[in-house]
Amino acid sequence: MRKILHHVHATLFAVLFVSGFLLHFSILRGPLSSYRLLLMRTHAYAGELFTAVIVVYGLYLLSRHSLGWKRKTYRRFVKIAFLILVAWVVSGWVLLQKTAWGPVPTAYSFELHRWLAYTSVPILLWHVWATWRKPLPDSLAGTRRRFFGWLAAAAGGAWGASLVWRFQERNRPQDVKGNVNCDVFLPAPEPAKDSLPPIGGGMQGKFGEYSAMNFLPCLHHDTWRFSIDGLVNRSVSFRWEDFVRLPRKVQVSDFHCVEGWSVFNITYEGLKVSDLLEMAGVRTEARYVKFYSADGQYADALTLEQAHMEDVMIVMLMDGRPIPRVLGGPARLIVPKMYAYKAVKWVTRIELIDQPYLGYWEYHGFETDAWVGIY
Repeated sequence: MRKILHHVHATLFAVLFVSGFLLHFSILRGPLSSYRLLLMRTHAYAGELFTAVIVVYGLYLLSRHSLGWKRKTYRRFVKIAFLILVAWVVSGWVLLQKTAWGPVPTAYSFELHRWLAYTSVPILLWHVWATWRKPLPDSLAGTRRRFFGWLAAAAGGAWGASLVWRFQERNRPQDVKGNVNCDVFLPAPEPAKDSLPPIGGGMQGKFGEYSAMNFLPCLHHDTWRFSIDGLVNRSVSFRWEDFVRLPRKVQVSDFHCVEGWSVFNITYEGLKVSDLLEMAGVRTEARYVKFYSADGQYADALTLEQAHMEDVMIVMLMDGRPIPRVLGGPARLIVPKMYAYKAVKWVTRIELIDQPYLGYWEYHGFETDAWVGIY
């Protein structure tokens, strides 16, 4: 019984480990986009089974008095592992029930869950090493050593690769073309008095920095254009120097990713989409508003009613500072009541259409009406 429970526990841990790291690597968001929703659900279901097995396994060990409490090192290991598992399970459960808990506990649970994933790897490797050292009959020793050797190599390799990737992301060179500075747009937008200092008190949290296409488009103020076309009374196009002079609004909103992390109390400054649509004049047959990214591949759409919500904006400033390119600058769509995959980065075009449009992540299985709380 103990051996079966241990093997089931190890298998579920491996499923959680592999699916978690596949979801975590930003470089895999594009290549695995068709499987991302499946990975998220696999990770969630495996977590529920893992919790049940931990309870059954723990009760079984306690009933058999087989925890080896006389060994001080083993007692310390069991206590640390137990605390980490409890925190891991609780944070994962909050993420599964994020609709009930709300965005703030969910965001903290997401960071705790991710941190515990890194912490668990050294403990797993220590456990493998300690188990490897135990003597076994010659007939089983080679098999067990090979199994634990591969397990340790996989865990250590994934852990190391993740750390290396995070270091590279923080220190990678900008993909600048020639001597063009892709991160500076001139003239810079002057923040309104409510933006700096930010009336929201300053954003709380940290943005995830990634792109589904795994590259950042390099734009320049001399060639940048923003257009509104399609089913409109008059097509509109702005150069950067004209766009930046349009009257802007300031609002405080939160930003929620479907994966669980959030950034709170962001003071945004930008243009209401409803005001932009009014400039072009919407024809009666238009039903949807499509937003295009300058990367040439990503796009998403809202219904006309959703696009007219008061807090839907094309923003240029966050907390009084221009939006950095890695977060979608110089101009990004925000839809605070929906998850962030609707918030198109590097937006340069709005098109009015009469047919529904499936955005990038909707095409890969995510909900079209991505209201915060549906996942």
